[in-house]
Amino acid sequence: MKNISNVKNSCVGCRSCEQVCPKRAITMKEHEDGFLYPYVDEERCIECALCVKHCPTQLPKNSSVVPLKVFAFRNKNDAQIMQSASGGVGVLSAQEIIKESGIAYGVSYDKSFGVKHIRVDCLSDLPQIQSSKYVQSDTGNTYSQVQKDLLAGKTVLYTGTPCQIDGLHSFLKKDYENLYTIDLICHGVPSPKFFKKYLEFQNKQTDGKIIYYNFRSKDKRGWGTQYLLKTKTKTKTKTKTKTKTKTLSLDRYGKHFMSGDCYRECCYQCAYANIHRVGDLTIGDFWGIGKSHPEFYSEKGVSSVFVNTEKGQKLFDGIKSKALVIDATLEEAMAKQGNLVHPTKRPAERDSFYEGINQEDFIKTLEVGIQLKDRIKSLIPAKIVKYLKRI
Repeated sequence: MKNISNVKNSCVGCRSCEQVCPKRAITMKEHEDGFLYPYVDEERCIECALCVKHCPTQLPKNSSVVPLKVFAFRNKNDAQIMQSASGGVGVLSAQEIIKESGIAYGVSYDKSFGVKHIRVDCLSDLPQIQSSKYVQSDTGNTYSQVQKDLLAGKTVLYTGTPCQIDGLHSFLKKDYENLYTIDLICHGVPSPKFFKKYLEFQNKQTDGKIIYYNFRSKDKRGWGTQYLLKTKTKTKTKTKTKTKTKTLSLDRYGKHFMSGDCYRECCYQCAYANIHRVGDLTIGDFWGIGKSHPEFYSEKGVSSVFVNTEKGQKLFDGIKSKALVIDATLEEAMAKQGNLVHPTKRPAERDSFYEGINQEDFIKTLEVGIQLKDRIKSLIPAKIVKYLKRI
């Protein structure tokens, strides 16, 4: 392969090829479905194949890296854990790095709720990269920024989906002692264009503007019952702010994220949906903790942490005193995490999902359906749901 133009559906959108090209012949452009893919200017391309050599999809996977240790983890800081999607591992890890004059890279919303990786070097900015954003994030030029930071002697932490972490490693082509990585247990990613269209629809419906968006609010029902979406909307007159909380699966965007019919094509053949991890640490929700370790369950949230490397152990040792931690097994952590066993199955609905995305009424035509189980569950008091999960 002379360049990256033939990668097509296996592309993960990491931007490694774009940033490594010596002739700037590669540009990431938005496909009709809203996902980014590389486009090659053949007149500028010198066929050096660096883009292919630095593409994570074209390189063999290291199947020897499996978790060395597994833990259940709860951040002791109430403010931090309540603002996190699960147990607050990520924010403590980033805090540890920044306190030592390092740099943390994570995912943030911009002013228009675009989802992007950003560089954080001060503790006050940490809330920006907390909690889950169920949209594919744009890594921008962060791989190049990371390289500059590493060469300047800075300690760097980069958190992202496994394909983004593998993309970073593929771009760098070198194991830096001052680089730490955290990969997330990932189900798949919807397109940024889908999310943008959805936000526009919501603003139109409310005759206002969304100013706050949280996919994993714990305010009303805590952690471990249902994904709760919380939004705050500024009214057109800008005199009032309306706050709304709803079950994610009963939302037009959330329902399709949960059912998996809107993911990037490569997600359905994900090379990382297994126990062979690419980050120094792997983090995610510890679903099933109420059965395997009922005494450790907390409505504030519990994370599973896989320590995959010696560097991962060093990072974990630096944060564990700020958390409640117990030993767990890989089997316990995997019990309710199907994406550690296999990729999300591609629904037949994916074939046509994005066909009308450029139509003005695209979001309005999306079906939420009856979702009877989720509707009933949302009416059951959270304490009862938590009790049933322990049986």
